[in-house]
Amino acid sequence: MNRLDNRIAIVTGGSSGIGLATARMFAEAGATVVVADIVDGSAVADEIGGTYLPCDVTDAEAVDRTVAATVAKYGRLDIFFNNAGVEMHGSIVDTDREQHRRLIDVNVNGVYYCLQAAIKAMMQNTDPAGGVIVNTASVAGITGVPGMSTYNASKFAVVGLTRNAAVEYGAAGIRVNCVCPGIIRTPMGEAAVAELGGAEALAAIGAAAHPLGRIGEPEEVARLVTFLASDDASFVSGAAVTVDGAMSAGFSGTPGWSPDQS
Repeated sequence: MNRLDNRIAIVTGGSSGIGLATARMFAEAGATVVVADIVDGSAVADEIGGTYLPCDVTDAEAVDRTVAATVAKYGRLDIFFNNAGVEMHGSIVDTDREQHRRLIDVNVNGVYYCLQAAIKAMMQNTDPAGGVIVNTASVAGITGVPGMSTYNASKFAVVGLTRNAAVEYGAAGIRVNCVCPGIIRTPMGEAAVAELGGAEALAAIGAAAHPLGRIGEPEEVARLVTFLASDDASFVSGAAVTVDGAMSAGFSGTPGWSPDQS
């Protein structure tokens, strides 16, 4: 028996990066997966035998429709990987205000809307009751990072929302945790350092920033998410779990690093 057999899961930002790796791993573990993304994820859904639903997480009604459509088709919602996010560099003084608002809208409001919709659906579950939510935070949600003021603020907010939701809805059988990746090899991370050389630059930055001496892979984050979503983590809730090659254990403030989450 696979660890996620008979579970119904939604993965936001599931068409690439960590979301894609996790959608695949959820399916391999036995779950039926809904890929929810503003980017077309129909090929991913076809590959893993799931469903693609277009979803802009900054649109609360779109999020509600995605969850409602999932429950209507499959009868319940067991797992929600709240992963969609964007990245931006900039100090407090230099950050463009409109870009600041956009990032907060995706990384904070989007996470909040998804929490609301997922929790409401999971509170209707019976046999078994409850469900599991895993949010994507970052090492930038547990330590300051020079030049990433808005991103830091958004990921600290995700950690706070994770802990609050775990406390508020634990009695309903809902577990809520977040993962805090370091620098991960994803298209969004490579795009963020395109001017420095893209994929090669990201790998070099990751190798320098992590005491393990290399960049992280999406599948390494996906394995942690899959564990947290499973009954193997049945007494784990309210946790912010790092998967960062020891970066947060001794981060030196090296400029130029670029954690990627989506």
